[in-house]
Amino acid sequence: MNSTYVIGLILLAAIVLPIALLNHKKGKKNAIIKAQFTEMTKSATIANHEFWNGYLIAIDEIEKKCFYIHQEDASCKSQIIDLTQFSSCRVVSSSTLGISSSTTEMIALVFTPKATNAESKTLQFFNADTDGFTLNGELQTAERWKKICNDCMNNKK
Repeated sequence: MNSTYVIGLILLAAIVLPIALLNHKKGKKNAIIKAQFTEMTKSATIANHEFWNGYLIAIDEIEKKCFYIHQEDASCKSQIIDLTQFSSCRVVSSSTLGISSSTTEMIALVFTPKATNAESKTLQFFNADTDGFTLNGELQTAERWKKICNDCMNNKK
């Protein structure tokens, strides 16, 4: 066998193997989130849901509940928010100002409670510490879900 073929095969393996391993890891991560989502929403009538980069959000417009799952490493954090307990939601983002541009550190959806003594609830959509520094539509996703949740809270469809 020619040494050129051997070098070519080694280079091909060096490129293909990491991509295959990343896809396999991502597939396992997605399967865990989807299994938890299925378990969480057994009795719900899901009208809308969205999945991105280890996050999942869904809404049951009949029961007025928002379902949220976020996977970091091996653990999944989930929340069920009863939208009847909240008056509105808004998008909150924080950024750091650099020399030539600003960097988004965090994007979240914050629910404001109806009761003055109750705590607000926060659903994280992006965190630069865990998700990397590149946004991939998370701000637009948060804005879209703000509208969906506010419409549900106000009985709009």
